[in-house]
Amino acid sequence: MKRIQICADDYGFDAGVSLGILDCIDAGRISATSCMVLSPAWAEWAPALRERRGAADFGLHLDVNEFAGYAERSLSGWIVAAYLGAIKARDAQRWVGEQLDAFEAQMRAEPTYVDGHQHVHQLPVLRDALVTALQQRYGPRCALRVTRPRAWRGVKAYVIGALGSRGLQGRAAAAGLAMNSDFAGVYGFGADEDFPALVNEAIVSLPDGGLLMTHPARPGLAKAHADPIRAARAREHAFWLSVEAGELLASQNVQLGLCADWR
Repeated sequence: MKRIQICADDYGFDAGVSLGILDCIDAGRISATSCMVLSPAWAEWAPALRERRGAADFGLHLDVNEFAGYAERSLSGWIVAAYLGAIKARDAQRWVGEQLDAFEAQMRAEPTYVDGHQHVHQLPVLRDALVTALQQRYGPRCALRVTRPRAWRGVKAYVIGALGSRGLQGRAAAAGLAMNSDFAGVYGFGADEDFPALVNEAIVSLPDGGLLMTHPARPGLAKAHADPIRAARAREHAFWLSVEAGELLASQNVQLGLCADWR
């Protein structure tokens, strides 16, 4: 039997995303969720997670490009700025600290782990500020997501990993932070993509201590914020609540894993 963390990103994004993730926690289909603490909806939805303490790991989803408003940059703009040295270290340190504070204030606890919205936590300057903050505030109690896949999982997954996973992994290892052993769940979110097949492939190939990322949302609720992957979120939500998902996990002898397994 192997233990794999199935992690839903973007909790607190809005009601549809938050309710969809709660559905998946309550159904026993995911074991972690990453929180967007700068969202206007965060304070409203944090209490529901507190009520489920112990049912899953709860982490910070570091955000500089969705709700933050730090700069009018696209994701590609943030990537370029990070690699050109256009992000000031003191700004990155302040952003990380403020978001960790916001998580603790609502959850009344430390984050179990930290990752990043659209994986920005692995970019230069941001990763340095993040690892330093985690080391100073929590030490080895807090884990860190890395995006480097150990097997070929497509061009998009390779590019994401190449944008900073090695640098983040090296910093985190030196700081004594636990990390997932492998990473899966990257795909194009298109209507023609077979999400159940992607999950099946990931479950089969991920080793013990691996992580599968997902983005479920309950359908039929008004969007409070622009969300280009909303249709994909609804499809993922439907899959995780299906009999098929439970049978897949059982057939592959998988238990839902936690960050504690990474140590």
